[in-house]
Amino acid sequence: MIFRKRPSDSRGLQIAESKTIQYTATVRVAVSNVFQILLAALREIFDESSYTRFLSRRKLASSPAAYQEFTRENELSRARRPRCC
Repeated sequence: MIFRKRPSDSRGLQIAESKTIQYTATVRVAVSNVFQILLAALREIFDESSYTRFLSRRKLASSPAAYQEFTRENELSRARRPRCC
């Protein structure tokens, strides 16, 4: 029995490779978006974003004194807030 090579369908291979590349790019973008959302949520949870907004609002550079002022202001605003239930 003699096996012969079939003529390769290079066009079909190019289309398959193109679809694979497109799929990979789409997955990378989706993973990147999920990572960015997760990172933003963590920054919000750990007050990093609010500290950055505080610095912008007060036009201050990040320093131990600025962070101390931020924590003091943050504690005062939380103490004034009535708790529900």
